[in-house]
Amino acid sequence: MKYYTYIVTGLFIIVSLFLTAFLFASYLPLQEKLETKEREIRETRSLLDKTTIELEDTKRKIEDLSKTEGKKSEEISNIEKTYNELIEEMKKEIEDGKIEISTLREELTVNVLDQILFDSGKIEIKPEGLEVLGRVGNIIKGVEDHMIVVEGHTDNVPISPALSKRFPTNWELSAARATNVVRYLQEYVGVDPKRLVASGYSEYHPVDDNATREGKSRNRRIEIILVPIKEK
Repeated sequence: MKYYTYIVTGLFIIVSLFLTAFLFASYLPLQEKLETKEREIRETRSLLDKTTIELEDTKRKIEDLSKTEGKKSEEISNIEKTYNELIEEMKKEIEDGKIEISTLREELTVNVLDQILFDSGKIEIKPEGLEVLGRVGNIIKGVEDHMIVVEGHTDNVPISPALSKRFPTNWELSAARATNVVRYLQEYVGVDPKRLVASGYSEYHPVDDNATREGKSRNRRIEIILVPIKEK
């Protein structure tokens, strides 16, 4: 009986050890699978979070682009309206070839030959020129989302000795003419001076050949350009 108890106890221990080993052996793969699944879930959540952030960022970019495009469309619409008003107002000067008006998307350019504005070698604006600038200025000053850049241009004829003390080169002459136009637009037309820019280009941006009288005449000009104000 005593030996029988030992045998039973031994068998019980062996079976218990076997079952324990079996369960342990079965548990390890399950544990590994569980850890793998948990890792995959974490990676999926991380990818989902990243994708959500990217989608939100893309959404903001689309909204910003939509606003920008909307603003550009509005600017183009304002420019087109201003262009049409100028074409109607300056019809005679355009037909006479003294003024050219053009647009390029959000920009508008009024090209005025200097024979309207200035006597030869002078920077004082002629009465006829003041009248023309007043009409142009009253239309363009309403386009408040654009800068008004006034450019002075000359032909390639050097400054005469009689004028060289006042204007050593065409640089000084072109800049002085542009400045006088800007001052008139500010002081008499009422354009916000923060929107005005005066610049002189001398003879270095011709629109025609300086070898002909007609070409020289076209190159002596004032260009008034409406340029969109960039947001800071």
